[in-house]
Amino acid sequence: MNVPGSWTRAAGVAVALVAVCGVVSIARAGAPDSLMLRAPGDVIVSTNYQGNQQFLNYITWDDIPDNVGTLIEPPTPWALNTTPTQLLSVVATTGAYNSDIDRTVVFTAQDSGMVGVDEILIEYFVRLEGSISGRITLSTNYVPGTFLPVRFSAGTIDYGMQVSFGSGRIDQFSTFSVGMQDFEGFHIWRGIEANGSDLTIIGELSKQEAFVGNAPGGSIIDSLYFYEIVPTLRQGRPWISPFGAIECVGTRFDLDLEADEYFWWDCEASNGFIYYYAVTTFDRGYIASSSQQGLTKVDHCPVSGGVPFPCPDELHEVPMEVNAQNDLYNVYVVPNPYRSGGSRLTASNYHNFPDDVVRFVNIPTDCTIKVFTVAGDLVWENVQSASNSGGGNVEWDLTNRSGDAVTSGVYIYRVESSNGDQVFGRIVVIR
Repeated sequence: MNVPGSWTRAAGVAVALVAVCGVVSIARAGAPDSLMLRAPGDVIVSTNYQGNQQFLNYITWDDIPDNVGTLIEPPTPWALNTTPTQLLSVVATTGAYNSDIDRTVVFTAQDSGMVGVDEILIEYFVRLEGSISGRITLSTNYVPGTFLPVRFSAGTIDYGMQVSFGSGRIDQFSTFSVGMQDFEGFHIWRGIEANGSDLTIIGELSKQEAFVGNAPGGSIIDSLYFYEIVPTLRQGRPWISPFGAIECVGTRFDLDLEADEYFWWDCEASNGFIYYYAVTTFDRGYIASSSQQGLTKVDHCPVSGGVPFPCPDELHEVPMEVNAQNDLYNVYVVPNPYRSGGSRLTASNYHNFPDDVVRFVNIPTDCTIKVFTVAGDLVWENVQSASNSGGGNVEWDLTNRSGDAVTSGVYIYRVESSNGDQVFGRIVVIR
């Protein structure tokens, strides 16, 4: 497994849609209806300090049962027929699609005849999955317009579709197709701006790419996630990685997921930050006539860089905090180095705190913090006690004792506990 890059498949999303109450309607090429997307439920972010300056955050959410993001399209017009259109039997579909990938069902008449008068055999199969097939026999007693179940593989697979045939003629070897669709997958977002204007994708999960797997357009990683990891965790058993350690997770996922629950993880959260997470459903459309996905991935709540997230109620605020402790060797400073105006654009996974401070982390309840120049001049001092404890975090706004901003350079800090123990470190400031 190539981690982390192969597991975090971030992608830009460029869409121009209007979201209403967290629901987006996606127009389908060649389809008179549309697919609806909405937010997953019960999004929870749990945080766990791993030590060694590292957090492991798990994001969990519920799948969307009976989602409006499922669709059985109306049938395409009959093809390969010789009878005038106005004399043909009108086909209709109904039902709720209950699978998780997009499919096209192709129906072919094996006989010619009049619906309700002649016996007509109609065979059907799922395109690209020819082994999933079935047949319907319209008997001489069939009442035109009656809906019949569409079941596959000797009746063992039922995707929830029903089909009816109106009065009229059906020509031998004439065909029509029906698209069955569900939303494609989930995006997991993270940012540090309270309005969500800097949200970026930290995880993308595509059910369609999982199904395709190792074939072109597929993803082995997503297949592993949907078909091995999640089912194992939903059974209450840990999933052991055969590929070695995965980021900060290690070699195993050990989450007790509910039957309809999904998860993702974040190993790149830093102490002292407040992060904002969101989980969206996305889809890129499906063209039933060609059994191909669209090109643009559209989220139920469109995200645009620099613009506040239009679904603020779906942002989940998560502060990264540690408790005060007495082991001075666990003290560290973030961000370090501090870069004025630094961001992810200047260095991989780098960002300043929104208030442009540095934080001393894992600070004891009773201690004194001093910052010096390399020449030994005192720049800044802070005394911590039980009455003003920062709860393990202490901020320095990068000013000296006169209130002026410090210049670029290397600074030495000393943290001394109430019992006289002390530890030294350095802070690099780049302006």
